[in-house]
Amino acid sequence: MFEHVIVHRDPHMYSSHPCITGLANGDWLVAFCSTVRRDGPPLHPPDDPRYLNLLVRSCDQGQTWEPARVAPNYDWYGMETPGIAQVSNGTVLLNQWRFLWYPLETAKMLWTQGLQQCFIFDTANHNWRPAQSQTDWEQHPFPYARADDGAYIHFSMDDGHTWSRTVRVNIEPYLAAFSPSGVAELSNGDMVLALGCHDHDPTAAAFLIRSSDQGTSWQAPITAAQQTGRRFSEPSVLATRRAKLLLWLREEVTGYIHQCESFDGGFTWSEPKPLGMWGYPIHSALMRDGRIVIVYGYRKPPYGIRAAVSADEGRNWSDEIVLVDNLHGGNDGINLGYPSVIEYARGKLFAVYYMQDARGVVFIRGTYFTVPD
Repeated sequence: MFEHVIVHRDPHMYSSHPCITGLANGDWLVAFCSTVRRDGPPLHPPDDPRYLNLLVRSCDQGQTWEPARVAPNYDWYGMETPGIAQVSNGTVLLNQWRFLWYPLETAKMLWTQGLQQCFIFDTANHNWRPAQSQTDWEQHPFPYARADDGAYIHFSMDDGHTWSRTVRVNIEPYLAAFSPSGVAELSNGDMVLALGCHDHDPTAAAFLIRSSDQGTSWQAPITAAQQTGRRFSEPSVLATRRAKLLLWLREEVTGYIHQCESFDGGFTWSEPKPLGMWGYPIHSALMRDGRIVIVYGYRKPPYGIRAAVSADEGRNWSDEIVLVDNLHGGNDGINLGYPSVIEYARGKLFAVYYMQDARGVVFIRGTYFTVPD
């Protein structure tokens, strides 16, 4: 029932956080993060200025993959997890969040002079927060510090080979936002992108931005999910056949998948509710028969990748489908997950994710699976 293939593996690199899209010409594109491999605990995209976003392409439904290419260019570094999607006019959109990075001494100077809000790493809470005191700088563990740049969407008119246009997205009043999922196209031609806040944003919200002009401009964010005592991030949005929007959310406090829905194109949203499935983050696909499949990482024993299917637009869900278990769960499961899925033939799906092999190499793998009628 399951077949596994290597999508991208470089023994010298740490490759993670993939997102897949199937193109109209039959190619598959996978965007992911990559940085140098190092000893010790991994530094994920928020922690390392050397992260690039790479693309790999398959022209034979995942059996072989071309060498990786940087997207959109080498001057885009210090990147968060990417999202990628193709819309009906053939344009491929790559959404990214980019940090600014400074040598430690430069960052401290900018902060001291009030020229830049810089972030230090709080080792006690394992997150980044604004520097507030001299003690913060003394306890900061890295030879660099971070600042926020912005959210960007890049456009390709040739199936992801080159990138001809870039738009910076206004996310105010939110401080920072990213998503490991791509844009969704609505029946009226509008595009929506679901984004979630970073850990240093006290709003702890997931929100949507919308474009009604093929991505040339994006409207102000619309809050989709925000609850006291919950912290939502890394959302995935999907338009059903009946024009309902569904949004799935990673919830940092409980770990359970939450879902909310909109019946007016994403302008208003129901309160997010837990689905009873533990895991994160979530990626979704609308199947050809109208069913919905979600995939998500399972970062606790037995460490793996799971899926579920809904035949009634998210009201009810199947039992969990275990795509793979007993992955190497190094660093408490940090070295696995972030699955992304497409349906490439009726009832046939392909999910990509990252994992660690027995030699300690973290790489991108794919799994074929089927969902019977």
